Amino acid sequence: MQMHSVERLDDYVILIPAYNPDQALVTLVRELKAEGFVHLFVVNDGSAETSRPVFDEVGKWVTVLEHARNQGKGAALKTGIRHVVQHFPRTNGVITVDADGQHLPADVLKLYEEGVRWPHHLIMGCRDFSGSDIPFRSRFGNQMTRGVMLLGSGLRLKDTQTGLRAIPLRYAEQLLDVPGNRYEFEMNMLTFTKRLQVPIHQTPIQTVYVAENASSHFRPVIDSILIYRMFLAYSLSSVASFLLDIGFYALFVYLLNPWFETTHVLIATVVARIMSSLFNYFVNRKIVFHSKAKRAMPKYFGLVGLQMALSAGLVFALFYVIRDGEVWIKVFVDSFLFVVSYYVQKKWIFKR
Repeated sequence: MQMHSVERLDDYVILIPAYNPDQALVTLVRELKAEGFVHLFVVNDGSAETSRPVFDEVGKWVTVLEHARNQGKGAALKTGIRHVVQHFPRTNGVITVDADGQHLPADVLKLYEEGVRWPHHLIMGCRDFSGSDIPFRSRFGNQMTRGVMLLGSGLRLKDTQTGLRAIPLRYAEQLLDVPGNRYEFEMNMLTFTKRLQVPIHQTPIQTVYVAENASSHFRPVIDSILIYRMFLAYSLSSVASFLLDIGFYALFVYLLNPWFETTHVLIATVVARIMSSLFNYFVNRKIVFHSKAKRAMPKYFGLVGLQMALSAGLVFALFYVIRDGEVWIKVFVDSFLFVVSYYVQKKWIFKR
C-alpha cells in the first residue's frame, strides 16, 4: 500500500480545540506544520483576551475558528468536525489533538499512519498510566472511566480520556448529533461506536504531563458529574426509591396496625414495595434513561422479581458456606446486583 511522504500529509485534517492556551499551542502548530501536515486548524473556544497574542501567532500558520463565548471542549470539537465535513469531504477524516502540549507531533504522525491503514476505524492514542510520575487525578480518573465504560458499554479500553483520536469521516458526520458540549462529549463519542458500528483501534502513545497537568481545564467535580450523570441519576433514583419504600412501609404499618394482629407487616411490605417499584420504574424510564422502549414495564418487574430471588438465594448460599457476617454478605450481594441491574436496564429494558 502506498504511503504519503512526510512532506505532504493530507489524508486527515488536524483539529485542535483550544481554551486559554499558552505558547505550547504555538510550538505544537509549528511542529505539526514542519512534520508535513497540510490541513490543520484551531478552534478558539471563547478564550480570554490575554490569549489573543497566541491565536494571532497561530493564525499566521493555520486557520483559526472562533467561538464568541466559551461553550466547552465538546462544542469546539463539533465546530471543527462540522468544518471538516463541509470543506474536506474527500479526506479520511479528522485527527483531534489537545492544545496543551500533551500530544507529541511524532504521536500525531503515528495516528495518521494508523488511520491510513485502518480508514474505517476510530483510532485512539492510548497512554500508559502505570508510571509513578502520572498525576493522581489522571490515574484515578482513567481507572474510574475504564470501569464505567466496560460496565456501561462493554468496551474494554486502555485510555478513555485521550484527546488524540483519528475519526473517520463517516463517523465524524454522525458525531454532530451526539449529545454533550463539554468533556462528556468525548465519552459519548465512545459509547456511540457500538451503536453506529464503528470499530475502535488502540495504539500506544507517549504519556506527557506538563507541571502535573496544571494546564488542564477539566473540572473534577462538575465534569465528572456530566460524564457519569446517567449512573449518578440511576443511583439517586434507587436511593429515593429505598426511602420511599421505608416511608410507605412505616405509613401502612401505622394505618393497619389497629386492624390486624400480625399480617399488617406483610401487607405493608408488599404494598410499599409495589409503590416504590412503580416510582423507580417511571423515574428510570423518563429521567435516567430517557427511554420510549415498548414492553418495558413487564421486563422491569420481571427484573425486580429475579433480583429479589437472586439476592435471597446468593445471601443464603454464601452464609451457608461462611457461617458468619450475614449483614455484610447482604451488602456485598445487593451492591453487585445493583450494578448488574443498571447494566440490564440500560442495555435491554430501557434501550434507546
